[in-house]
Amino acid sequence: MSDPCTMTPLLRTPRFLPFLVLLFSIVWISQHPTVAQAKSSWVLPIQAPAMLVRSYLAPNSDYSAGHRGVDYSVTPGQALVSPSDGVIAFKGTVANKPVLAVQHSAGFKTAFEPACSFLPEGSKVLMGQPIGWICPDLLYRSHCHPWLCLHFSLRHNGQYLSPLALIGGLAPSVVSK
Repeated sequence: MSDPCTMTPLLRTPRFLPFLVLLFSIVWISQHPTVAQAKSSWVLPIQAPAMLVRSYLAPNSDYSAGHRGVDYSVTPGQALVSPSDGVIAFKGTVANKPVLAVQHSAGFKTAFEPACSFLPEGSKVLMGQPIGWICPDLLYRSHCHPWLCLHFSLRHNGQYLSPLALIGGLAPSVVSK
């Protein structure tokens, strides 16, 4: 009978493997900005102080219920500014609701409802620049009814995130004892 330890070939980690992992990590991080890297260049899309009336609620899956954005109490005609540099990606009506969307760098996109703009699609906008106004029409019914609210959503490469992660307002996680 032979010793089982001698039957298994000796496996060694190549010396260059840690270098490859480090190199891959650096390349990946440079191509995928984190929320922390983007946070410094974002502002609230309405004039402060703003009253948050409904927070972001992540859905369990792409098709389940959730609240894919945050809601702020607003008034008709209130000014709307770009939360970061970008390009007007869409303005129009979606499900009888006036929507305005801005494409930002690094795969971020914001959308606002009810929002209107005189700027044409493709217009470059800067952080804090007026881009539109709150514009509920007679047929519009706010999902914050009986109050009027601005729905502000954020996507990164198609995945919804809380806009508060970039503009501030998320409380840090706390581990209780």
